[in-house]
Amino acid sequence: EITVTDKPLIVVTMQEDSELLDEVVVIGYGQVKKGDVTGSLLTVKPDELNKGKQLTAEDALVGKVAGVNIVPGNGAPGSGGTIRIRMGASLSADNDPLIVIDGVPVSNTSISAINPNDIASFTVLKDASATAIYGSRASNGVIIITTKKGSADGTSRPSFNYNGNMTVSNVYQYMDVLSTEEFRQAFAEHANAPETFKLGNADVDWQKEIYRVALGTDHNLSMTGALKNMPYRVSVGYTNQNGTLKNNNYERINASVGLSPKFFDKHLSVDINVKGSIENNQPVSTGVIGSALSFDPTRPVYEDYEGNVGLGYYTWMNGGKPITLAAANPVADLELADKLEKTKRSIGNIALDYKVHGLEDLRFNLNMGYDIQKNDNRENVPDLAPSMYTGNQNDGTGKRYKYHQTKRNTLLDFYANYDKELKDHHINVMGGYGWQRFWYKNNSVTTDTEGKELATPQHAEAELYLLSFYGRVNYSWKQRYMLTATLRADASSRFSPDNRWGYFPSVAAAWRVNEEAFLSNFKALSDLKLRLSYGQTGQQSIGSYYQHLPTYTASYDESRYYFGDQWYTTYRPNGYDANIKWETTETYNIGIDYGFLNNRISGTIDYYWRTTKDLLNKIFVPAGSNFTNMIETNIGNMKSKGLEIGINVIPVKNKDWEWTVSGNFTWNTSEITKLNTIDREDNYVKTGNAGGTGKYLQVHMVGETPNTFYLLQQAYDDNGKPLDGKYIAKDGSVTSSEEDANKYVTGKSSKAPYYCGLSTRLTYKNWDLGINGHGSFGAYVYNYVKASDSLDGLYGGTGVSSNILRSTLETGFTQDRIYTDYFLEKGDFFRIDNITLGHTFDKLWNEKTSLRLSFTVQNVCTLTGYSGLDPEIYSGIDKNIYQRPRMFMLGVNLNF
Repeated sequence: EITVTDKPLIVVTMQEDSELLDEVVVIGYGQVKKGDVTGSLLTVKPDELNKGKQLTAEDALVGKVAGVNIVPGNGAPGSGGTIRIRMGASLSADNDPLIVIDGVPVSNTSISAINPNDIASFTVLKDASATAIYGSRASNGVIIITTKKGSADGTSRPSFNYNGNMTVSNVYQYMDVLSTEEFRQAFAEHANAPETFKLGNADVDWQKEIYRVALGTDHNLSMTGALKNMPYRVSVGYTNQNGTLKNNNYERINASVGLSPKFFDKHLSVDINVKGSIENNQPVSTGVIGSALSFDPTRPVYEDYEGNVGLGYYTWMNGGKPITLAAANPVADLELADKLEKTKRSIGNIALDYKVHGLEDLRFNLNMGYDIQKNDNRENVPDLAPSMYTGNQNDGTGKRYKYHQTKRNTLLDFYANYDKELKDHHINVMGGYGWQRFWYKNNSVTTDTEGKELATPQHAEAELYLLSFYGRVNYSWKQRYMLTATLRADASSRFSPDNRWGYFPSVAAAWRVNEEAFLSNFKALSDLKLRLSYGQTGQQSIGSYYQHLPTYTASYDESRYYFGDQWYTTYRPNGYDANIKWETTETYNIGIDYGFLNNRISGTIDYYWRTTKDLLNKIFVPAGSNFTNMIETNIGNMKSKGLEIGINVIPVKNKDWEWTVSGNFTWNTSEITKLNTIDREDNYVKTGNAGGTGKYLQVHMVGETPNTFYLLQQAYDDNGKPLDGKYIAKDGSVTSSEEDANKYVTGKSSKAPYYCGLSTRLTYKNWDLGINGHGSFGAYVYNYVKASDSLDGLYGGTGVSSNILRSTLETGFTQDRIYTDYFLEKGDFFRIDNITLGHTFDKLWNEKTSLRLSFTVQNVCTLTGYSGLDPEIYSGIDKNIYQRPRMFMLGVNLNF
């Protein structure tokens, strides 16, 4: 602090924040000082995460990291989101990043088992120099989750934290369907119904019948302390969140224990982590949303029939018998179906870190971990329920469905680490061995309410092994010039012995330019580091564990043969490719880390270009060339490039006020450069199934972005109104034939080339206000909800009347037009995710006691031109999504 007197000039010398450079960053199989990082990575700590409602861990990262696009789950509580780092490097193979929790690589679904309150930090590894140490599973990036640990603060008294909240959620928008009176008028004018067909007398808004105001609560308690030389942390959590669809509920119980004892004069460090969770999810069929849009508003919700058909709910009848082709009553579907998905999960590890006596620069590390999951699902529907008169099972017989799955992921990593400093030189050498086994078994059975089998019981069991050798060398001189080199060799049992091993090298260099003498007079510069890297990573996640071997699958029930007095199940061969091999990704990255004014302004800039070879994807094959008409194989190459910019600014910081602003911007683009498809016109692969046989709306094609829409060119009249059933033909004329119409590659994809995140936090004394938002630009969404609606849907000819969207009256389409480009819309949006206002009461009854009260509004608003409910749909095909609700939350955080 400088006191201003009558001095005409005050010179302030900015000091480099050495604590930031010495801060330890978690990387693969070790840690490194932040100033020595050579790869593209970013660590996000709890105070930098989203402050809104966090049911799952990925909720905290939305909009926080450049190059990371997270599409949150739908409105069902506990639904997982889609995480993509740099758009993903594959087509149909797994594009999810590798998740590592306390040193244990796990599947993406494991995130739901982690209580967000137990997370100490996320470290996102993006470029190949950072991810190559994980080899075959790192082509889509890596997210390292480090959980909170105990700490020895010199006192024997434990400290406690309680963090809880209560929420109220509601649906704040509905699809624009016709009101009851509008429906009556439209039915009279457009429905081709017989005179004997009569509408009902009710007035029902079916959308409002299926939704509700949903309440939720979340409670978390943790204890942190130390018993002599053993720091510990214990936590428990309970979450109960209702969905806005009736009968939808998500309940989770979490517990975790972390112990960090040290032995032999602190030469041996032991880190023990055990986490457990029980999730009880009461799902609902999202098909009820579409049913509610189309269900006749003149029909009542409840009605009694002879024989108790429908169990008191309105059911479509003809001559006293249920109409089997009619949609089931959506309220009955919600209230009568008893569904439960119970998941028990435990993730844990024990890590030993031994610093060799007499040779303290050498350490040996052993990490043994596991991830065990058990699923027990059920669905019970009573006899006579309306849904039991529709579909294949249409005689009113109820059903009992049970499904059980057990999954085990076990891990062993052993590595040595040599770390030596010699004056200005620092060298770190690491080498190790890894072994991991994945195993699962599942079975299911479907019976009627009396226990009679309605389908052939299903059973599956498989295992997968990964064997690895890896090493890394880090070298730095004066913390000014840094070099990193890594090599990993992986063997996967997914491939044949000839293709089993993959080798993944990387190299990176960094130069801390601000340490050079020629910048010594530039006092405003706090940090300037240039990074260059190259690396290879792999992909082996292709669904089946045995894609290279001939296997067989039991036939469906309708394919069984009746011989003698019983049914026999047949077995059919599956398609396979004996030569299937690794998908390999090469990435080049150039980056800059910068800081000004003692890091009051700081951030990163990265530019990368990437090539993926031997892309894995399903393709159609000629009849007779394999056991099926579709196989998974290596089909081609893809190139990608992108620019990522992150910035953090502290415009105001004084005794009472602090204002921080953080933002990130990402530009990504991908182009398929080669496809080895077989006998395919125009060399493309169909994708983007909208539901049903052959309803593909997208393609993978050479020269195009993956998931580019492939549609019919709509014809319009002189006023710009679409002509019903008319398309532009390939010769430019107007045609009514879809076969003759110009079905073309639109050049418009569901993949957003631009996305961003923006957050700000303002504190005044003990008050704080935070706002978070994110956006996406350049993606397209196909409005399948509108495309599948038509005037003919008012009366289908089966004795059933249905409501329609208001937009269908405007277009006048008599039939659904699910392939026309008329329904392809821009999906640009910017969403204000949450606004939080809080107040902290310090030193309530002693120095360590504090209380924070907060109020949060989540899903505040979305700025978009899309005509549907929500443009944030990862597939790009809008099919009646379970919309994300607006939520109001009161929160309490107590430290004592």
